[in-house]
Amino acid sequence: MMRLDYLDALNRMMESDMDKLARWKKEEWNINCEWVIGTPGTAPGLGYLTTFNTPKFEKYPALGDFDLIREYLPYARKHGIRVLAYLNMHWYSYDFGKKHADWEQRVEDGRSYGSVHPLYGSGTTFCVNSGWRNWAFELIEEAMKTGIDGVFLDGPVVFPECCYCASCREKFSNKYGGEVPSWEDWSNPLWRKFIEFREESMADFLRDARQAVKRVNEEGVIFLNGGAWWPGSWRVARNIEKLSEYEDFNGAEAFFHPGSQNMPLIFWTLEAKHLAAKGKPAVVFSHHALGSWHYVPLPRFEAEISVAQTVSCGANPWFAVFDYALDTRLEDALTPMRSILGFLSRNEEYYTDTVSKAEVALLLSTQTSTFYLSELRELYLDPGTGVERDLRIEEGTGQRKTSLKARKAICDEIYTNSILGAATILSRSHIPYDVILDDALAKGELEKYSLIVLPNSACLSDEQIRSIRGFIEKGGSLLCSFETGCYNEYGDHRLENPLWSILGVERCDGMMLPRVGEEYMKLADSKEKIFSMPAGALIPRPVYSLKTFSKQDAATLCFFMNPIGAYYSAPRGVSNYAAIICRRHGESRTIYFSSLVEDFYTRYRIPDILQVYADCIRFATRKPPVVEVEAPDTVMFEVREQRSTGRILVHLVNTTGNMQRPISSITRVHNIKVRIRGSRPRKAFKLSDRSMLPGRELPDCFEFTLDSLMVYDVIVFEP
Repeated sequence: MMRLDYLDALNRMMESDMDKLARWKKEEWNINCEWVIGTPGTAPGLGYLTTFNTPKFEKYPALGDFDLIREYLPYARKHGIRVLAYLNMHWYSYDFGKKHADWEQRVEDGRSYGSVHPLYGSGTTFCVNSGWRNWAFELIEEAMKTGIDGVFLDGPVVFPECCYCASCREKFSNKYGGEVPSWEDWSNPLWRKFIEFREESMADFLRDARQAVKRVNEEGVIFLNGGAWWPGSWRVARNIEKLSEYEDFNGAEAFFHPGSQNMPLIFWTLEAKHLAAKGKPAVVFSHHALGSWHYVPLPRFEAEISVAQTVSCGANPWFAVFDYALDTRLEDALTPMRSILGFLSRNEEYYTDTVSKAEVALLLSTQTSTFYLSELRELYLDPGTGVERDLRIEEGTGQRKTSLKARKAICDEIYTNSILGAATILSRSHIPYDVILDDALAKGELEKYSLIVLPNSACLSDEQIRSIRGFIEKGGSLLCSFETGCYNEYGDHRLENPLWSILGVERCDGMMLPRVGEEYMKLADSKEKIFSMPAGALIPRPVYSLKTFSKQDAATLCFFMNPIGAYYSAPRGVSNYAAIICRRHGESRTIYFSSLVEDFYTRYRIPDILQVYADCIRFATRKPPVVEVEAPDTVMFEVREQRSTGRILVHLVNTTGNMQRPISSITRVHNIKVRIRGSRPRKAFKLSDRSMLPGRELPDCFEFTLDSLMVYDVIVFEP
């Protein structure tokens, strides 16, 4: 999918040779679906103007009688391009807002959201529960009457601190029998109801918007910007588990922004897996611009990697190009897209009807990201940075965050880091994984996996815990950490964690004081060879760790050392607190880290932590994978199977670059080993040039060698 955006110069498209324009997009950019502007997303909030002719809505003045969509549509169809209308449904000018004051989203004191937080510097926004919804549905119907294939809704969004308009207050009161609570009043029982109310309001809007599409064209499609994987989406009422039922694609932004301190190499991978988790076609929006510098193209390798990671995970790529940028930097923008999308276009048959072959599932819990508010007081102490500079070490202040709002922000950050840490370790260890969501866990949809990973998945329902028990009883394994299962699905603290009996935890005596640096764990002497490091090795202790004891029928794989409490001081012996607990359940295994180990890895990237965590995953999965790769850890690896042919497709994405973001150069890697178990493939070749791969038979597998990899390639194993 592509959007060529003209912003306030739509006349540039009007003055184009439409046939030449459509052919250029198809042959040079290699697209087969396009978003054409239906209502502009440009200052000062012109989402109320249309680019197509309709007697029911105001037209964009510069276009006159020219119907941009109807004029362009025949040429797009001629060149095999599906057309969707981009409809801006979140940004309106102040003048238009004044005409419809009862539609505006409002903060608690009654002011409009746009007057408190001007959208993009100028403009306001409307509420999905107000009379605006009927205006929006009529706009969707009018857009569909142009003959397009569907619509993309940019918005609506229930913005943070919203919505306290009269419509929301009345609807909430009728449903819950009380007043709308103050924003982020976590002490009010109705606050959690308000979070759900906002998400359900979004789902209700999308349900009715979908009906508007279908009234005109039963085969028309609709989707919106559904929110990324990052915990904290509850602030804008975007819950993919509630929205997915009413849209034909699951899509979300994954825009690269220079300067972001939390821009992981697996940025697009994780978003693609998140969107694909509901089983619908997924679309990752990887903006083809240098963040908020919209007229500067994304550097070539960042652009190529964004698409490669997306399609490797079974999702579909989308990009936007700003028309003015093409005046002087056409080749900079076009070259990476011509390369990677051209590859996809030439090899489309290998991307059709494929499914992931991952045997590991990573839970991304919306319940936890929404409702996790830990009761551990020590979690809110300032641990300092542990950085040594100018002959001093920056230690913690000992101050504790006291407000519930501040504590929630800390919990959101911790859970973000926990997901990112687990996903990064899996990726860098070449362990393919799928993302699963809360509803999959509740419904017991775990049969295809040998291991599920729950990184501090604190908020789980009784039903989900029964599902986990059933998974283990049937031979599945579990790896989890810290407060997994300590709270129910709404964040209520359990007196006793029902998972601890499964995990082999005898009891927990609270939390150690958080501290960065000079605290350690020690690997225990185990009968089984689990770790690649020797028994007795000291490894850094995660900043946030619990005082847990293991049951007699469980094995402690690693102990916490006694706290040192000072720098440049000798270790003080091994404590009785278990850092890693393993328990067998027949053929199943459970691994419990009594620390925020994934959060710790995200913050500090300590190799020992990655190695220990990955060793535990491999031990818990019990059997070697069907496909494995030997390559630098910056080479990403996904395995998919084509159901119609039985082909095994090994996607390889090289992110070995110049050690900074954005990536402006890639280092070619060599001699990648790909091993496959089972019957010998009839053919093994790389998709880029169809060259056959040299192979040899090993005692338990067949090994093939890829001589070199630049950015992206696929190894095809024909059965």
